[in-house]
Amino acid sequence: MEILRWAILLAFVLPVPFFLGFIPVKHMNRLQKTPAMTYVCGWFVSFFLFELTAVPFILLEQSFTLLVVVYTCIVAVVLVVSLWQGRHLWKYYYECIQGIRDMPGAVKLGWVIFFLIVFFQMAYAVLYEYYDGDDAYYIAVAVLTEEFDTMYLRDAYSGYIYPLDARHAFSPTPIYQAWLSRLSGIAPAVVAHSVLAPVWLMFMYCIYGQIGSRLLWHKKNYRPAFMILLAIWFMYGNISLYTSETFAMTRTWQGKGLMAGMILPALFLCLIYLAKERVSQGMWLLFICVCMSAVFATSISFMLIPTITGAASVLIGIRKKSVRSAAEIFLCCTPCLLLAVCYMIVR
Repeated sequence: MEILRWAILLAFVLPVPFFLGFIPVKHMNRLQKTPAMTYVCGWFVSFFLFELTAVPFILLEQSFTLLVVVYTCIVAVVLVVSLWQGRHLWKYYYECIQGIRDMPGAVKLGWVIFFLIVFFQMAYAVLYEYYDGDDAYYIAVAVLTEEFDTMYLRDAYSGYIYPLDARHAFSPTPIYQAWLSRLSGIAPAVVAHSVLAPVWLMFMYCIYGQIGSRLLWHKKNYRPAFMILLAIWFMYGNISLYTSETFAMTRTWQGKGLMAGMILPALFLCLIYLAKERVSQGMWLLFICVCMSAVFATSISFMLIPTITGAASVLIGIRKKSVRSAAEIFLCCTPCLLLAVCYMIVR
C-alpha cells in the first residue's frame, strides 16, 4: 500500500507535468521542443489551472474535497487532450537524445559533472532538510486543509476557526500540496520536504537550462559550463536568509521559494523570447501561465508582475519600434490585474 501511495505521488510530480507541457510546446519552435522545456511548461500549466480552479472555491468557502474532485477531473481532461495534441513531439525528443552521441567528449563530461552536482543537491535537500520558520504557516495550512476539509478558514498557528484569510486566499500553494497529499495519502509535510524539495529543484534547473539554451544557442558546447557555474553559485549563495539561492536550497516548496527560484527565472526566459521579432504561439501560452503562476505562489505578484511586465513591454516595444508589441506583452498580465482587483474587493 505504501508503495502504491508513493507511486501515485511521484506520478503527479514527474510524468503528469511532463505530459501537460505538450500543449504549449507543440506550438513552439524547434529549439524549444525539448524534454526540459516540456517539463517546465507542464508545471506552469498545472499551476495555471489550479489557480483558476482553486481561487473561486476558496472565496466561496467551499469544501476542499469538492475542489479535489473538480481539479482532478480538469487535470485528467487536459492530460488526455495534451497527450493527443503532443503525439508528434516524440520525434523531437528522440532527436535530442540522438544529439547526445554527436557531442564532443569534453561536453559530455561537462554534462555528467553538472548532473552529479544536481543529484547531490537533491539528495542533500532531502537528507538534510531545513525546517524554515515559515513552515509554521505553509505546512500547517496544508495539514489543516487536509484534516478539516476547509481552505484558509482556520488559523494556521492555533487551528481555531477563523474568517477567510484574504491575504493568502489568492495564493493557494499550500492547498496544492494538500491536493497532492489527498490523492496520494502521504502527509503534507512529507510531500513538501521529501518530494517537492528535490523535484522543484530539478524543475528550477530545467528553467535555467532553457535560459542557457537561448543565450548560448550559437555556442552549444558552452552550455554545460554555464550550468555548472550556476549550480556551484547556488550551492554557495547562502550569504543570508533572503537570497534567491537560500530560498531555492532551503524552502523550495514555499510560495516565496517558488517565486524566487522558478517564477522569476521563467519570466526572464519568456521575455527573452518575446523580445525576438517572431514569437511562437506556445511561448505566449507559457508567458500567460507564468504570470498566473506568480499569483499562485505569492500575493506580492499583484504588484511585482505588472511592474516587471510593464517595464519589459516598454523596452521591447522600443526595440521593435512597435506599440502593438508592447501592448500585447502587457495584456498578458491582465488576469493578474483582475485578481488584484478581486483581492482589493475581498479585503
